[in-house]
Amino acid sequence: MSEQPNYFNAADMAGLVRDFPIGPDFLRRFGSISRDELRALQEDRFAVQMKRAWGIPFYQRLWGAEGLEPLDIRGLEDIVKLPTFDKSDIMASIIMYPPFGDFHGMDTYGASSRPPVIVHTTSGTTGRPQVLLYGPRSREIQNILVARLYLLQGLREDDIVQSVYGHGMINGGHYIREAVVHWTNSFLLPAGTGVETPSIQQVALMKEFGVTMLVGFADYIKRLADVAHEQGLKPGSDLPIRMISGHMGREDEIALARAWEGAEIYDWYGVGDTGAIAGQGPDKAGLYIMEDAQ
Repeated sequence: MSEQPNYFNAADMAGLVRDFPIGPDFLRRFGSISRDELRALQEDRFAVQMKRAWGIPFYQRLWGAEGLEPLDIRGLEDIVKLPTFDKSDIMASIIMYPPFGDFHGMDTYGASSRPPVIVHTTSGTTGRPQVLLYGPRSREIQNILVARLYLLQGLREDDIVQSVYGHGMINGGHYIREAVVHWTNSFLLPAGTGVETPSIQQVALMKEFGVTMLVGFADYIKRLADVAHEQGLKPGSDLPIRMISGHMGREDEIALARAWEGAEIYDWYGVGDTGAIAGQGPDKAGLYIMEDAQ
């Protein structure tokens, strides 16, 4: 009798941390890697992805329309030959092949061999929400990348992290919860947005549990500082948040540093389709691209 497929076996967690090191192992491996070594790693991973993509109808259609064939793309130097695509192409795929589209590759597996699939959507702020599909390996690589950035920015095992990213069908809050819980040993409070946990209660959680790190979108984290003041609590002393990490612009960093006195503010960037692409380190000298994965 064949083994029942399950998420953790399919993800191969031990293999993932060998391929995508995290914490001190990340710094040891990539702090001294040569450009040639990194390029070789990227070439190997690009070849794997290209082989997989050529078996998926969405990419066959997209690339075939440009007259491309598999042997036309021999390495990263040929990536310029590949046409770009955007959300409108993904949404067109979903309309043609509802409800999931044909861009995911699920159909390349037999009925009993397909790994578990995680289903989420984007927030839909620019229109109809886009479905997001993850297999165990791709999901955990994304989780590793954002946990890697948090650790690089200074996340510690004694930190109490409060996430104000949303849940429900939206990917964000689930993604951050998995990253912190699976790949660090910090505590996580998955408070969610103000709709899920009212702002007054969010502030009360910070006080009760001694929260030291906030993660989420800058505008709402700034709003929580205002709510704290309304509740007679002073950010920085009554609520000793030492670190904030989220999607920031320069103005957001300045505003949050003022609102949460004493907190270090860190920026990172990613989207639901790709996970974390780049983020600041402790030197705050710009965003470091995760070149082993992106």
